[in-house]
This record gives sequence, C-alpha cells and structure tokens, in this order.
Amino acid sequence: MKIISWSGQGAFVSSVLAVLGYRADLLPFRLAFLLFLLALLLCVVVVILGLCSLVIDLVKKRPLGMDYLLLVVICSIGPGVTLFSVGLDGIKAPMIHDITSDTVNPPVFLFTQEEQGFRENSLVYGADEFSAEQLSGLQLSGYPDIRTMTVKLPARVVYQKALFVASFLGWEISAQDVLIFHFEAQATTAMFGFVDDIVVRITPLGEDSTAIDIRSVSRLGTSDFSANAKRIRLFFDKLGEELIIR
Repeated sequence: MKIISWSGQGAFVSSVLAVLGYRADLLPFRLAFLLFLLALLLCVVVVILGLCSLVIDLVKKRPLGMDYLLLVVICSIGPGVTLFSVGLDGIKAPMIHDITSDTVNPPVFLFTQEEQGFRENSLVYGADEFSAEQLSGLQLSGYPDIRTMTVKLPARVVYQKALFVASFLGWEISAQDVLIFHFEAQATTAMFGFVDDIVVRITPLGEDSTAIDIRSVSRLGTSDFSANAKRIRLFFDKLGEELIIR
C-alpha cells in the first residue's frame, strides 16, 4: 500500500509542477502537458485503489485508514478541477482549435501577427491540420449553434458594447479600428495560462441592423477541448444581455 501512497503523492506533485513549470517558462508546452496528463491518469488510478481500500475497511468493520482518505481527497483535486473546467463537452469536442461564427468568410486578423508570442498554430483559417472546408465541416458538426449574431441596432452602438463585453470578460484588447468596427484581443486560460487570439468583426447591414462575427484561435495544441466555442458562446450571451439593457 506504500506504493499507492507514494504514487499518489508523486502524481499530485507532478501535476502541480507541470502547471507551474510551464507558466514559469521552465518546461516546454508539450512536455508540461504530457506530464500533466500522465499525472492526472495516475491520480485517477490512485483514487480508485484508495476508494477500494476504504470500502474493504468498511466491509470488514476495520478503522478507516485516514491516510488513504486524505490521499483520495488530494488526488481527486487535479482530475476534479480539470473535469469541471473542460466538462464532458470538452472531452467529446472535435480535434480543432480555430472556431468562428462565420465559416464561409471568417474574420481575418489584421493587426495580430504570428510572430507575436510563442505559437504552433497559424492565424490563417484552414492553414493547419485541416483545410478551410474540412475545418468548417468539423465545426458545423461539433458546434452547430455557433453562427453569426444579427441585431436590430446601429453598428456603432453594437461595436461599443462589444468592446465593453470583451473587457468585462477579461480579454486584453490589443488592437481596434473604429472605422471598420473591428477589434482584436487575447484571452488567457486559467490553469496553464495558454493565450488564445480573438478577432471581432461588426458589419452594418443597414442603418439599424448589424451582424456580429467572432473568431477565437488557440496558439497551442490540436484540440482546444471546446474552450474557444465556450468563449464565443459566453461573448454572444453577454453581448445580447448588454444590448437588451442598453
């Protein structure tokens, strides 16, 4: 049973070191992420074995091993936080990292450059693992609800509200052009501190009608575990609320 205890402690420490090591630029992305995943898997195994040990103690009416109970609790933290953050939808998400409300004519990054910050993925739509047509098909299959948002309001009003919502959500506005109702931003994930690039395009459809499109791209990784889709949904939800109460 000591092996289980040592394995659990090692797995928990490894998961923490993987996150801190990446955020402190001490570990490369792929090594840190692989170490984190392996540590999570080991934590899950330790939790299962620990629970089995506790159940045996209960069945045989022996005093519960408080050390194993504590170990189960500690080893549950990493998998629990990850599952809560990613969710079941994230686990089942398509293996893509570039999500947009307009897959036919995706918003283009005009100011953000690929040389800015460390990245593995391109800012050009369909320039990575999948072509633009393949990427569009995968997104429409996985996130059919993410579409262009249309409102009966002037583009100028919508643009100002969109900037406000982006700031409210904690995005860092890096560039904006009020003449074309366009702005770009970066969002940082909570755990690893991954940076994702965002572009928002506001298109006037008339004096009192406007289309809002957004695109969110992960700089690292093949799959975003639905992080970009969740970000776009949240942005549209908050923007809709702001436009109603304006």
